Amino acid sequence: MNETVGNDLWSRRAQILAKVLDWVNQGRYEDHDSWMLFGGMGTDVGGEMKVLYEKSDADEETIHQTAGDLQVHAGKLFDAKRTSLEVRAPKLKVRGMEDLSHWQPEPGWRARPEPERSEVAECLDAKYSLELIGKLENIVRRAALLDPHEADTRQIHDDGVRAQFQEAHRCYLYGFNAACAILCRAILESALKAKVDPDHKIEYSLLRGQSYFKKLIELSRLVDPLPSHAEEVKRSGDNAVHDYQKFQKEYESQGKMEDILGWTRAVLAALYEDSSIRS
Repeated sequence: MNETVGNDLWSRRAQILAKVLDWVNQGRYEDHDSWMLFGGMGTDVGGEMKVLYEKSDADEETIHQTAGDLQVHAGKLFDAKRTSLEVRAPKLKVRGMEDLSHWQPEPGWRARPEPERSEVAECLDAKYSLELIGKLENIVRRAALLDPHEADTRQIHDDGVRAQFQEAHRCYLYGFNAACAILCRAILESALKAKVDPDHKIEYSLLRGQSYFKKLIELSRLVDPLPSHAEEVKRSGDNAVHDYQKFQKEYESQGKMEDILGWTRAVLAALYEDSSIRS
């Protein structure tokens, strides 16, 4: 699989949008309806037309960057107070002030009063916008390197499998690895049940201690190496739920999520084989 494209940039929009967002966070933009202006230039009315002028010099560049970075950091603090269980606050990162990288607010930072909700939303907007644009390059790369799947969608009547399949891919593309692993496991379990045990007879006949998943794989007639791959998908999902550190060590840090998703797609394609692809 070719893993390079053009000038090695998968998303030229990511670079453009990152520059534009930086100026927006600094408040350095003008909206003229049919066109916009970003950066250190401004407009003024000269006669009957607008003329451009340079409204800031190089000495002010750091000031503008600092203001934008501080707004993003405020967004990170507001986000952490809502979504994180970490004791320590996010690190302060301000361009030109790297010596502050280890600065931490006082221990009671979570209890600090917040400004008006509109100001909180503005800072969260800066934080999340930067985060999403930062993911764009990898999202495009991962999506471009995925081949079209080969499962026959006409055979898949379970709406849950359809929804889980799409959600698992979104999680993979956006880098939500644990969620992707859990959904991949759910996809295979649902698909195997639908194909091998639709009336639950096998499930109800299991003896104590027997693995329903292994029994479904055994009776699925999958050819090697798909049975072992299906087992690996299940293990990754189990670890993501029950032993997150093990999941991070054995799957996430090893870059195996592409394999987990790929094996899920391969098993699904074998269970719901599309004969038109091979004809």
